Amino acid sequence: MNEAGAGERTSGGPRELLTPAAGSQVALSAPGHPEGDGDDISLQWTARDRWFFAVVTLVILLLLGIQLSRLAGWGLRPLELARPEDRKYEFQIDINSATWVEWMQLEGLGEATARKIVADREANGPFKSIEDVQRVKGIGPATLEKMRPWLRWSSPEAADEATGADGLRE
Repeated sequence: MNEAGAGERTSGGPRELLTPAAGSQVALSAPGHPEGDGDDISLQWTARDRWFFAVVTLVILLLLGIQLSRLAGWGLRPLELARPEDRKYEFQIDINSATWVEWMQLEGLGEATARKIVADREANGPFKSIEDVQRVKGIGPATLEKMRPWLRWSSPEAADEATGADGLRE
């Protein structure tokens, strides 16, 4: 500063910087914008900057809304699935040739009961009908009715053909 209290001028190339004197008030303006051109500046943003920010914000909000609606499934058709009906295992065992392992596959029969059925068949001969399975201790009418859809009876001759001469199934 000079002694008169006026601002000091320093040359800085094409622009000159003016430092204010002590106690003087200086209006601040954005670089490149002369004072009094009617441009509204707030928070160091011009009107053009605020419009650009508003447009970018609206575009971002619009894209976010589209993404959220897609994630929520809005506007999508429900997908129809054609599924077959639930099925349980579809198999049948021959009561005169099934091993204890095959008997054990039936729902509600354990290993002990399955072994009893095979032991009874070997001790007393083949079953003459499906109802004849009730002769095994532990199998009553209710148990037989639960097992009936998975049981089939064949004549003892057919059972002998299914097992070889050594008594094992082929």
